[in-house]
Amino acid sequence: MSRASLRRAALGCLMGALGLGTVGPVATARADVIVLRGGGQVEGKVVPAPVSAQSKSKSKENRVEVLLLKSKTPLMLRKEQILEIVPKASPLDEYLVKREKAAATAPAQFELGQWCESNKLGDLARVHYEAALEHDKTLVAAHQKLGHVEHAGQWLSRDELRKVQGLTKHKGRWITEDEKTKQDEQALTTAGQASWVRRIKLMVQGVLSGAPDRRREAETQFMQIRDPEAVWPLVKVMGGAETDIRILLAQTLGEIPGKESAQALVRLILAEEEDVVRGVVLDRLKKSDDPGILPQLVRALGSNDLRVVNRAAWTLGNLDAVGAVPRLLNVLVTSEERLVLVPPPTGGQGPGFPPILMAWNGNSAAYMIPPAVGAGSVAFGATVVPGVFALDPYNPGVPLGPTLGGGDYPGSMGGNRGPTPRLMTFTYQNVEVLGALVKLTEQDFGYDVDQWRQWVARSFNPRPNPVRRVPQP
Repeated sequence: MSRASLRRAALGCLMGALGLGTVGPVATARADVIVLRGGGQVEGKVVPAPVSAQSKSKSKENRVEVLLLKSKTPLMLRKEQILEIVPKASPLDEYLVKREKAAATAPAQFELGQWCESNKLGDLARVHYEAALEHDKTLVAAHQKLGHVEHAGQWLSRDELRKVQGLTKHKGRWITEDEKTKQDEQALTTAGQASWVRRIKLMVQGVLSGAPDRRREAETQFMQIRDPEAVWPLVKVMGGAETDIRILLAQTLGEIPGKESAQALVRLILAEEEDVVRGVVLDRLKKSDDPGILPQLVRALGSNDLRVVNRAAWTLGNLDAVGAVPRLLNVLVTSEERLVLVPPPTGGQGPGFPPILMAWNGNSAAYMIPPAVGAGSVAFGATVVPGVFALDPYNPGVPLGPTLGGGDYPGSMGGNRGPTPRLMTFTYQNVEVLGALVKLTEQDFGYDVDQWRQWVARSFNPRPNPVRRVPQP
């Protein structure tokens, strides 16, 4: 049979299956290269459109579906758009048979999804994993195949999880709302803002000139700014300047109405290292009635930077944000794991004395390392040493075992092998968080989180001074 005859036969079979002719029944569908009228082609499988799609409108009576190898959604075509069908075998042949036989149950749909995945039909596999969850939302294997993550008793997609975590998608990346605001501000280089940048630079030069009259005039000009469009130029020009200029920046932002200036003040106080500048910013925040200030500070409690966490807590405490107490409890004591290189100790007493033994189970030992004090927090470290089969009777707490035979621990035997990588857990007691809790609750349970939580459950009142709604005599 010639190639043209083969094409005509295939087209006749397709037309018979779609009701376009009466050339005889078709036992199974074939994967095709569909040549389109007017040029172009697609690779897939042509099947009759579902009854629901056919019945939506009269214009769709002559539609067909094309199942694609690389898409979840079939391509809808009018029958007259198909010029020619070139037979070409693919996994879609067997897929159509299996789909027809698959029961409308979670196990059957999941099994079909696995078959699709093993035959490189990944997009169709997702269709059937999703169908399995429609029948049984507790099917863990289907959730895992779809990349879902269990969070607080619910299965969420990765995008849903990021939204729950307070992130937003911006230019293809998931970032915090504060980061998005900052990027948006940096991108807003309008003509008006460019003009403000030039004006502010001249005014800053006037403040720094040394001439008293010119300095007073420039400071007066700053205090007269009321345009919200000036907020980003002010932060850009003055945010990294010396202390006096940063104080002037806080004072200027405090005079500008609107959420833009309030957001800028919060970012200033979270980034500011000097107490005197933070005090000025705090004073301006107290005078602001913007409702977004407290939520922005509460979100900052989730920062990975402990300096930001402690500054946010200090600010919340000084703003009398009693409602933030439960969120403050979550960061009173924080922990993180880090892989660190532990240098070989000197041995004996003094600087190289062994850390405190916390636990030993006959196979590994856990040790507490001395505390380290940082800005706003106190860190206690702990490390686990594997392969500890005995403790040195002459040096209490010092491990003996195959992994320590090289002399990488005080009191062990052997030569020095240099720094050793260890996975260490660091626990931080956040000083400013405790200070805020004490100020807001007039209680002090130290860093005992359980005792704090018991008190909150028993006695905490998020509105200690409710607003009077009825005139009092």
